[in-house]
Amino acid sequence: MREELKKSILEIEKTEAKLSSIKKKLIEQDSFVFDNEVLSDSKSEELADIQFKVSEKEKSIQEKEKFLKIGRWSYNFDVLEWSDEMYKIFEYPENFEGTVLEFYMTCVDYKTAARLKEQSDLLKNPPKNSIMNQVITTPLGNKKLLSFTSNPIHNNAGEIIGIEGLTMDISDKITGSKGLEKFFDLSMDLHCILHLDMYFIKVSPAWTELLGYTEKELLSRSFIDFIHPEDVKKSTISPEDVDNWDSTTTFENRYISKSGETVFLSWNSKIDKETKLLYCTARNITKSTLEKDELLSDLSGKELLLREIHHRVKNNLQIISSLLSLQAGANRDEERLLKLYQDSQSRIKSMAAIHEMFYQSEQLDKIEFGKYMKKLINDLSISFASAENAVNFTIEAEPVYLNLDNAIPLGLIINEVVTNSIKHGGDKEGNVLIFVKMRSLSDGKLQLTIGDTGVNGIKNVLSSSDESLGVLLINSLVDQIDGEIKQMNNCGGTTFQMIFSDAINSTS
Repeated sequence: MREELKKSILEIEKTEAKLSSIKKKLIEQDSFVFDNEVLSDSKSEELADIQFKVSEKEKSIQEKEKFLKIGRWSYNFDVLEWSDEMYKIFEYPENFEGTVLEFYMTCVDYKTAARLKEQSDLLKNPPKNSIMNQVITTPLGNKKLLSFTSNPIHNNAGEIIGIEGLTMDISDKITGSKGLEKFFDLSMDLHCILHLDMYFIKVSPAWTELLGYTEKELLSRSFIDFIHPEDVKKSTISPEDVDNWDSTTTFENRYISKSGETVFLSWNSKIDKETKLLYCTARNITKSTLEKDELLSDLSGKELLLREIHHRVKNNLQIISSLLSLQAGANRDEERLLKLYQDSQSRIKSMAAIHEMFYQSEQLDKIEFGKYMKKLINDLSISFASAENAVNFTIEAEPVYLNLDNAIPLGLIINEVVTNSIKHGGDKEGNVLIFVKMRSLSDGKLQLTIGDTGVNGIKNVLSSSDESLGVLLINSLVDQIDGEIKQMNNCGGTTFQMIFSDAINSTS
């Protein structure tokens, strides 16, 4: 029917073109008559023949218009003219007083009326075969959606002097059962109506295109037969499920096509409580799902590789630490060398602990630094504790997350301060109490306070002219993380406070 309609419209347009050509000849003959007043017999016969052809073509066009319910119109930007079928489409009343253009303006809705100026400007220089839609309300109260096709009318000089075209009432193609059926058939999405007995009642043609089964095959078997075996359980519907189904339900599952391919579908379903029918729309998400799985697989592989890198770095650092320990044992009589080996070994262990926490962390780009500080200080306490002197510590830290670039320098700074406190920060009995506080500041930075309660605290350690390797290392590492550090001289013992930027926006 659709192809027949196209052919008929094309035939009307061709007929109109012929009619226009015939009318042009008729005008030429009329002009000849006007100039010469008297016609020869041959000219008279030719004129009569042209007039007869005009009449026959007019009848042919009117018959086709009536059959197809397609109206013709022309507009010279001043006067609007309609064919008989146009009057029928608009349900024109015989008692209307006014022009056709005035009547037309009473029928269009306010949105169409607001666009008429714009459309009129476009019509004065339109593309060939332009199309527009308009909504009208007839005097009988019927609301219609009309489709207009138009072509420019040119004079002998090639100037556009008007516009003409065809009009079709497409209301039943959009609204009502026909419109819904058209949408159901043409949509690229997979529409269907399901019954609780697990059978399709109605499927859109998109199902056949996607799965390869005919409509008859899809309707004659339970839809469970087409679902991937692993997804059958979550795709099964029970009356109890439907009773609790108050809104649109969304889910995903897999179907198996006739050729054996797996298709991933995303569903939106809604229950009609009265009929207990499920109205569903599914969308083919196979491509995006496979791309997502491939991306996740790629990320998983890179994550595994990164964990392995952290693990190997930690192992290599532990090997270096062990070598230093062996070297220290071989030079146990050299007190200065022994101290150097032990300090270096302690620094390497602090870095190894960082890498260990990174490969054990769920998020490879950051670690919860409070947990790391507890492990680091505990390991140092065990290493330096003796039977005569106890080493205790307290840690108050918000759940702050740091990346590798900040964690390693900060870990080394803590290692230097804690090691110094363990060695020199004891009370009168030689026992050591180390405290650490870390908190977020209002400007997004972090504040770390670390020190001891010893009685042998030295003031202005960081600015001493006789800087030790540890002090040089602390100052260098603070610059590396773009931070600031100062010694708190009114806290007792040796205490430092450091402020630095947090690259991961603090808490996670």
